[in-house]
Amino acid sequence: MAERVLLEVEDLDVDYLGETKNARACNGVSFTLHRGEILGVAGESASGKSTLLNAVMRLQRPPAVIAGGAVRYHREDGTVLDLARAEESRIRPLRWVDLSIVMQSAMACLNPVLRLRSQFDDVLRAHEPQLSAAERERRGVQLLEMVGISGDALTKYPHELSGGMRQRSLIALAMACDPELVVMDEPTTAVDVVMQRQILEQILTLQEERGFAIIFVTHDLSLLLEMADRIAVMYAGRLVEVSDGEDLVEGGLHPYAEGLRSAFPTVTGPKRTFTGIPGSPPHLTSLPPGCPFAPRCAVKVDLCDRVDPPLEDLGGGRMVACHVRKAEMLATSTQEV
Repeated sequence: MAERVLLEVEDLDVDYLGETKNARACNGVSFTLHRGEILGVAGESASGKSTLLNAVMRLQRPPAVIAGGAVRYHREDGTVLDLARAEESRIRPLRWVDLSIVMQSAMACLNPVLRLRSQFDDVLRAHEPQLSAAERERRGVQLLEMVGISGDALTKYPHELSGGMRQRSLIALAMACDPELVVMDEPTTAVDVVMQRQILEQILTLQEERGFAIIFVTHDLSLLLEMADRIAVMYAGRLVEVSDGEDLVEGGLHPYAEGLRSAFPTVTGPKRTFTGIPGSPPHLTSLPPGCPFAPRCAVKVDLCDRVDPPLEDLGGGRMVACHVRKAEMLATSTQEV
């Protein structure tokens, strides 16, 4: 699989600089993404998901800074570029061509005073200057039709489109130059559940046809259980579990991941009471000692209040940062032997 590696994120730290104290929104985040893979990233608000995406794309804005680590992009020609350290002049040509992003708020991303034609034309002129005006127009029509929108929408302003059409237009715009990686930051949050389903189906169809990799961020773990090859669960800026989607359907190893998994109802089966996850995420400038999830955890032990558990590989493609679950897994392995 080494030759299929697309992105390596290693010990990535991202800080928000404060007057008296910095807040570490990504703390030692590490993962590998392969070509054509869908990686889901789940967690509550303020867990560091969007900060991670912005850092991977080098789109973070002050006061956010990359404080450490590497984001190595493996290009098709065999060269490797560390996006965390490269000059902006080397990264700019990669955007849209190799790496693109779909934000969660289409109205905030699309220019309200420009018709869609102008916005598609800007991207194509910047990254495919060999195309004529007529060719750019045809490409814009093709891109919109690819996501189920009539090419006539190129003449529209964003406010003349429905929420679902605006979001699908953003997805089409991200596909303009056939990138290898598309980063999606909660792209279905602002639409109803019916449109959400349609957009997800279109994303999966496009991914299957074009073979690009996806990093899909959401607070809704149920979406990722349906679509992701692997799922990374974030809490307080850390990865606390990484599992195959199929494994996580059966149950999360980390108590936080299991809490997220069990926080949505099933369509079939008996009724049950939802307890949720008590408490709130900690403030990133005043993390508790030990495991940051310990104050909310129902299965913690004394060690959890004193020592922050590292993310460890437990085999079978599962990683977890939890003293209790690690001990349980080791005990189970010993019994089986």
